[in-house]
Amino acid sequence: MPPTEGRAVRARHTRTVLLLAGIALAIVLVWRTGWPDIRANLASIGWWFVGLTAFYLLAEIAFVLGWRSVMEPRPPLSSVPELLRIYLVGNTLNYIAPGSVAGEPVRISMLRHRMETPSAIASVTIFKHAHLLSQAFFVASGLGVAVVYFDLTPGIRWAALGSLGILCGLLVLMTWGLQKGTFGPILSLLSRFKPLAMRLAHYRDGAHHLDELIRRFYSRRRPRFFAAAGFCLLGWCGGLFETYVVLRLLAPGRGWQTAFAAEGLAMLLNNVFLFIPGRAGAAEGVRTAVFALLGMPAATGVAYGIVRRARELIWVLPGLLMLGRHPVGVRPSHAPAAPELPEPLREGRAR
Repeated sequence: MPPTEGRAVRARHTRTVLLLAGIALAIVLVWRTGWPDIRANLASIGWWFVGLTAFYLLAEIAFVLGWRSVMEPRPPLSSVPELLRIYLVGNTLNYIAPGSVAGEPVRISMLRHRMETPSAIASVTIFKHAHLLSQAFFVASGLGVAVVYFDLTPGIRWAALGSLGILCGLLVLMTWGLQKGTFGPILSLLSRFKPLAMRLAHYRDGAHHLDELIRRFYSRRRPRFFAAAGFCLLGWCGGLFETYVVLRLLAPGRGWQTAFAAEGLAMLLNNVFLFIPGRAGAAEGVRTAVFALLGMPAATGVAYGIVRRARELIWVLPGLLMLGRHPVGVRPSHAPAAPELPEPLREGRAR
């Protein structure tokens, strides 16, 4: 078996083991908490679940509007349904695969009928930056609320602060890299390995052109970047509203402070488990632990974890269906052809 194939097989086996371990953890969590108490909490939510699931469409649209803000050229508002379809397909792949990055190449591929490939890559990269900026602001605010209004143990405070520090460090690194140039230097670094040098040499001009596109956007369209971050922040607030409604149903005495602290802490701690497909079991465990830290029964946390997981899975289904109906890389017959690439990129693609 070739080395690359062997690594792929081991990676698949590792993902399977992690997924099964996560499912086992979720089962143990339900068993230890007690199904009757969890069922009583779920019954209190009842048909509100349908409304919360439908409401989350607004959050998804907010993220799509953020992505549209950093596209160059910016498509008309009439393109939002199509962009939503592409966004949901990418979300589905990010949800299934560990690391939350598997969907980005697919989004780029599905955009090729609307813009040049370099522009599509630039839009996805800049959107990731705006997405990360808004997430860092949101979780920092949630952590601030948790520290001010709740008596957290020192261990939890340090764990949350450490996770926030990593998130902010990634944000600073990404900001610096995109301003200075990212794709060209990475390609140059990889080209130092002789087996890759000849192959990557064909893409050097294209990588530098892509870096220039990104730098040009930040220098000329900076307000649109912050608009994208603002739309993403609205998207994160969709999860905050969902948490608030569930808390009002399960713990009527709790308000926005608890919802903000719970959502911020859960989002922060869940980042530790990106390597688990779908964060199976880990997300439920984190939310249960966060609810307990904020003084609520474990059954309330488990019930909310189940509701959140169900809503996420429901929103994964449209992405799966649309990915099956519109295979990646196939341009619809009614779509306009992609504009011509600059000469260096055309040569790179041909080779």
